[in-house]
This record gives sequence, C-alpha cells and structure tokens, in this order.
Amino acid sequence: MNLKELKERLIRENIPQIWWGIPEQFDPFSLSWLEQNEEGIWIIYDQDERGNKYTIKTFVSEEEACDFFYKYVTESYEEAKPYIGKGKDL
Repeated sequence: MNLKELKERLIRENIPQIWWGIPEQFDPFSLSWLEQNEEGIWIIYDQDERGNKYTIKTFVSEEEACDFFYKYVTESYEEAKPYIGKGKDL
C-alpha cells in the first residue's frame, strides 16, 4: 500500500489520529510516525511526550514501510483499547 491508501485505511478503521502520524497528516502529539528522510529512507518511530524519537524500523520501499506501519499501529491500538479512558498507563 502507499501513503494515500494507508491514510484511508487508518481513517476508515477509526484509528485515532493520536496513534499515527504520516507525511501531510500532521498531529504533533501522535505516538507513532512514518517519515521519509532526505536520503529517501522510510523511518518508523515512536515519539514520547518530550519529543524523543525511538526508531522502530527503516525501509527503502514506501510499500513495505506503509504495510509495516499499518500493522504496527493497528496492533498497538488494539492492545491498548481495553485501557483507553480507564486512567491506566498504556
């Protein structure tokens, strides 16, 4: 899948914006990000409340990066769902 398809799927499946950030879909508080650096490498990372970035995985291919990111975000969200709004740390 490409970035457009990734965005459409995440929105269609009601994954809250706080769980994901991709190019041209900016939310400074997103937990997980997919970005492409100047060398063309796709980087998937988590970001904490202080802005520290923790690289999860890198890819050369947009398709592989989007596929991995989709799976990573949706699985993380599903694991956290039972705790959301219950005052527990994720």
